Amino acid sequence: MPELPDLTALLSIVEERSEAADPLSRLTVAEGVLSELEGVGDRLLGYLVELARAEGCSWSDIGDHLGISRQAAQQRYGRRWSSLTVADLAQSGAFDRYTGRAKQTLERAEAHARRRGATAVGADHLLLGILDDPQTLAVRAIAAQGADPAALRADLEQQLTEGPGSPATLPIGADARRALQAALVETAELRHNYVGTEHMLLGLLREKSIGLLRERGVMLEPTRAAVRAALEAILRAREG
Repeated sequence: MPELPDLTALLSIVEERSEAADPLSRLTVAEGVLSELEGVGDRLLGYLVELARAEGCSWSDIGDHLGISRQAAQQRYGRRWSSLTVADLAQSGAFDRYTGRAKQTLERAEAHARRRGATAVGADHLLLGILDDPQTLAVRAIAAQGADPAALRADLEQQLTEGPGSPATLPIGADARRALQAALVETAELRHNYVGTEHMLLGLLREKSIGLLRERGVMLEPTRAAVRAALEAILRAREG
């Protein structure tokens, strides 16, 4: 079994990072190292919770295993579960059913969050990632309701504020996670075996994540209808 870093190894890291030799400077560097270790620990636990939930374990199951309540389990692990990044979730298999374009959307969403100095990938960044590719069913479903995707994107960019700067490890924010979970529900209800950008858009609408969509007349039920119509047209074209 690989050994965890011991005190000597950690002291070596502190010494390498310290620009000054005085003890107070080393103490400051050590605080940073400790913060990084805590962050990795949070991601480790969050990752394992993600795997457990992917296997069908509920928060109640996790709580029962630990001898605590469901609420206590969520309190203990919820924050750590929310510390996972796009890469973490990809490695866990959470995006295995995502189409290539849907995965690219997640990568673009993370890039938008970093460009804006955000501390997490938010639902608004997710929508920007969707709007970046005008050839997707999601963007076509928006246009089918009379909304201009380009104008919507411009308005969304204008609404976004500049953040203080993104951390090296950028998590997926709570609103984006809820939208992605809602996308899975939409996938199941539509009886699809994949997750595309259209399901991600439906997830955003289902969670009412972005008011600007409603302001521009993009609604949940009409979006579902537009997605179904587009898919039926694709099937007819293939059969013909």
